[in-house]
Amino acid sequence: MLIMFTAAVWQLYDRLYWSGVLAVLAALGFIIVTALNGDLEMLSIILFLTGIILVIMELFVVGLVLGIAGLIMIASSFLLIGADIGKMSVFVASCMIIALIEWVIIVKFLSRKVPLFSKVILTDATSKEAGYTSHDDRSHLTGQLAVTATALRPSGIIALGQERIDAVSEGAFIGQHKEVRIIYVEGTRVVVREII
Repeated sequence: MLIMFTAAVWQLYDRLYWSGVLAVLAALGFIIVTALNGDLEMLSIILFLTGIILVIMELFVVGLVLGIAGLIMIASSFLLIGADIGKMSVFVASCMIIALIEWVIIVKFLSRKVPLFSKVILTDATSKEAGYTSHDDRSHLTGQLAVTATALRPSGIIALGQERIDAVSEGAFIGQHKEVRIIYVEGTRVVVREII
């Protein structure tokens, strides 16, 4: 059972399928050995197979309900296999703890990532350096002189050459046809100050 748990965790980070095959073979070997001992019940088989189906269905359905229910069914099927549920629960819990330790080692120390997630998760960034912007970059306007086309109360329109630009005063009212200096630009917000 320990081989099954650790191989299943390793399969998440492996591009080849040898660890998945090893996990399936370990599960089949565990089931066959318990069947030969006479400890296998039909309820355990039904819970195990239903749990596997639910975990596979989780890949195609949004939410974690099916996956969690499937994992609970699989763990319950293992608990029902042995003659003593207490001993089996300790054994299953220790296998899960070892698999969790393996997962931490793989993620933290080996810095491995799940290959399936790289095909599902978008990793491209829409950064300014890559040429993606949601607005025109007007940071080059900082420090230039313009004339108010409308009164700024505190927002209005300024004229910079032939271009009309939406602008905001620093807070004070600025009348129409007044000369202003562009103090700074934040995204699409152009902030101006009247020149007195």
